[in-house]
Amino acid sequence: MEPGEWQKCIQESAQKLSQGVNVPGFRPGKAPVDMVINTVGETRVVSEAAESAINKFYLIALKEQQVAPIAPPKIVVEKIDLKTPLVFKATVTTMPEVELGDYQRIKVEINPIAVDPERIAGVLKNIQRQQAQFNPVEREIKPGDWAEIDFDGKIDGTTFPGGASKNHPLIVGDGVFLPDFESALVGMKTGETKTFTLTFPVDYHQAEFANKMAEFTVTVHKIKAVVMPEINDELAKKSGDFKDLAALKTDIEKFHKEDIEKQELDRQKEAAITQLIGLTKVELPETLIEQEIEAMWHDFEHQLEQQHITVEDYLQKTDMTAEKLRKEWQEPARKRVIAGLALNAFRQKENIEATDQDVDAEIARLKALYPDDKDNIKHKYSHDWERSRLKTLLSGQMAIDKLWKMATAK
Repeated sequence: MEPGEWQKCIQESAQKLSQGVNVPGFRPGKAPVDMVINTVGETRVVSEAAESAINKFYLIALKEQQVAPIAPPKIVVEKIDLKTPLVFKATVTTMPEVELGDYQRIKVEINPIAVDPERIAGVLKNIQRQQAQFNPVEREIKPGDWAEIDFDGKIDGTTFPGGASKNHPLIVGDGVFLPDFESALVGMKTGETKTFTLTFPVDYHQAEFANKMAEFTVTVHKIKAVVMPEINDELAKKSGDFKDLAALKTDIEKFHKEDIEKQELDRQKEAAITQLIGLTKVELPETLIEQEIEAMWHDFEHQLEQQHITVEDYLQKTDMTAEKLRKEWQEPARKRVIAGLALNAFRQKENIEATDQDVDAEIARLKALYPDDKDNIKHKYSHDWERSRLKTLLSGQMAIDKLWKMATAK
């Protein structure tokens, strides 16, 4: 800093400090610098001046050097004294340079869209089940019956998480429970209690239970015979505005095909982005990875909150720690950061930028999609920074679409 600039900072800081101290003979904020220094001490005045000067001249230096940091700076004060101008060094992390490969050669295979007859049959079966009749019976449980039970499952004598429930409904043979569990219910009667053991499969989806033996105690409260209606025109008419079974099947096939097409489109875009990442050279600063992990953690907390689960409960149930989880996220976070940088570089090279008209159209689409929330949407995007954020998001989507079109072009 120039000597005059530093002395101006000293004077301003002394004046600011004098507002909160009593300097005999002077009104607040009107005492001379030397009197303030004698009252509050040289160290406090210099410290206040340094903080003010760093905040001001750091921003000036960024503008002069045309530097855009992605994280707060590391400040080192090299010289500081009441009479000696402040000298400080700011070390900043900037967005890394991205070297894109020849993305023109990215190619993604297009898989044919095929409707799965079993999927259609499965939907029809669900519709059939929704219209089933449940008739109470006084007999033993048979495969296909509905039953209401209490069960308590223990491993090594202790009830395991999710292993117990009261008045639990199920249809025997539906496959919701383990096959051996449902098979053990066959033959039981209302009011009967039974204890049996079974072994979880080696490839069970909850690894902590895989290949372990559990003891279950089950009590049956109710048994109902499930009477399924026929899958015919009458069932179709009861299911909605369909004139016959053929119309219902056509509707199911339409939605099924749309779902498959979306999955295939998502797969193609993901494959194109993966290839782009493979062609990209960039040295990632750890700051970017740490920021991405923080964003992932925030999303994770929000997802658990929607399920009414706290992070602490999740970590306890999964025998996990926050440190282990963050470590597992290191590689996914790195890939996400590279993908973002690569797509941004691709967007700039292809001169892709959403317009204000694009932003207005998207806001109109959101209002039409959520009519009950249109006033909140209007208010939200009345702020420039929210419009800017939306424009950035749309620009990114446009870049992905352009990359996809290039990758799938014949």
